[in-house]
Amino acid sequence: MRFISIFTVLLVCISMQVSAKEILRSSVSPEFVDGLHTKYLDYIAKQMDMELEINPMPFARRLMALKNGDIDVMVGVTRDSDKQDEIIYLRPSYEQLRHTYFVRKNNQKKLATIDDLGNMKIGVTIYAKYFDNFERKQDFALVGVSTLSQKIQLLMKGRIDTFIHYQESTLPLLEKMGLSGEVVKAKYQPTHYNDYYVTISANSRLLHLKDKFEEVIRQGVESGAFNQIRELHYQQQPE
Repeated sequence: MRFISIFTVLLVCISMQVSAKEILRSSVSPEFVDGLHTKYLDYIAKQMDMELEINPMPFARRLMALKNGDIDVMVGVTRDSDKQDEIIYLRPSYEQLRHTYFVRKNNQKKLATIDDLGNMKIGVTIYAKYFDNFERKQDFALVGVSTLSQKIQLLMKGRIDTFIHYQESTLPLLEKMGLSGEVVKAKYQPTHYNDYYVTISANSRLLHLKDKFEEVIRQGVESGAFNQIRELHYQQQPE
């Protein structure tokens, strides 16, 4: 009987080890814990047969956690060079997005060209990359913050004149905050679209699965899975 009991315990332990899934650690904005980035990560985790673990953080902290290997992967990252250091960009990019300028409604026409930005204080996300014409302008007065809510609050208090963010996430948040009629898109808008990548930490314990991650991303792009996730997400947003 003792032999049978020990054998049973061993079988249970082996079964638990076999069935236990790898943990995929990531992070998203605290403002959008159930947002689009989480849905992208959930798709990737399922395709990789992993359990997704999310620790919400502002963008700058997410990047630092990724570099340190405290999280394994991160979505929504642009690149400005081919350099690969602590952050490895997984190919191909999974989507293209264009940044949008927002202003108070009564200042909508004051931002008509990129040159008008030289006279404005601009709210930006700390460590975020935008586009070449914007990055090359050394005389812009940039005010770095961690969250979209902070940008909106600074604009409403008159501490910045405009902010730049994705309209896809900004418009629903403005609706939620009851500010849709007060904060609007500026007359001037950039035309450049940025490629966005899934990234993996060079210090991640999952780095050896880099090729498999890239295959999942490639299949998701080719099958239209990422597009479908994005379209369904925005269809579910409040009108």
